[in-house]
Amino acid sequence: MALADAEPTPPVGPANAEPAPPAASATAGPTPPVSLTEVDSGAPTPPTGYQFVPFAWAPLSAIPAAAGTPDAPDTPAMAAPAGHRRQWAATLAVAVAAAIVLVAAFGAAGRAHAELTRKPTSAELSAAAALGEASRWQRWPAGQIFPAKLPYTSNLRNGEAARRAGIAPGDGCAAAVDTALVALTRRYGCRAALRASYLDQLGGVIYTIGVLAFPGPRGAAGFFRHYSAGLIPVRGLHALALPGTPAAAFTDAARQAASASLHGPYVVLTVAGYADGRSAAATGEQRPSAFAPATQLATGIGTPLAQPVTVRCATQEWSC
Repeated sequence: MALADAEPTPPVGPANAEPAPPAASATAGPTPPVSLTEVDSGAPTPPTGYQFVPFAWAPLSAIPAAAGTPDAPDTPAMAAPAGHRRQWAATLAVAVAAAIVLVAAFGAAGRAHAELTRKPTSAELSAAAALGEASRWQRWPAGQIFPAKLPYTSNLRNGEAARRAGIAPGDGCAAAVDTALVALTRRYGCRAALRASYLDQLGGVIYTIGVLAFPGPRGAAGFFRHYSAGLIPVRGLHALALPGTPAAAFTDAARQAASASLHGPYVVLTVAGYADGRSAAATGEQRPSAFAPATQLATGIGTPLAQPVTVRCATQEWSC
């Protein structure tokens, strides 16, 4: 096609601008009506009643790209409704929390398994042994703490044995000692006071032996430092008079001598007097040698209680 035959390029203008109407021909007659069948044959004027808005050409750069396409990177995508955003955020938060809880549960289970299967440390074994020693007064039967017979050596160097007259039914610290010592037992945490009375081999002297149990050696040592066994008249441990036994007449008034010894978490106190119940005031002259075996008897009671404990794992007594 020759350049002269090409259709002229329409002018570029705003998309909504209307082109200027063609100039009226001096020879042109009235415009005939346009039928619908003539629409395809050219660019006729639209039928009456319609407003014709002709197409206006615009450069490609002026045409906005479709939202969300790669050609329009700066065009924001259509925003989701606020309700959907909140629901999505809540779902995400729940999922994250569930994941955290699951991870924590697995971690706790792993730590618990490792704790249950590991071997005890030296410090844990020492603590268990100390607890085992301090709790013997609870775990051992009364007949084991106070055996039926206790050996001793008399002042004549004879080997003799004291026999048990009976064991007190209670274990209260305050009930076992004089009122002046009650505050001291509380101060150092006395947990129990066990008492039993013994008759010497000749049957003339009664010994009441008391075991004061403390939570540990420190409490026992504190009590022991503040206790005095050399007071006159004798004070400290209550005499255990047991009706129907050889110790029936042994009361506090009959206490002639006292002693105290320290054994780990235990303090063993003794008081001694004559089996006939004569009072200390009535005897006049003191005879300490007659009651000297008291310290031997106390050692016979306290030494087994304070024996070091050996922790043996996987035995009936220990689980570790």
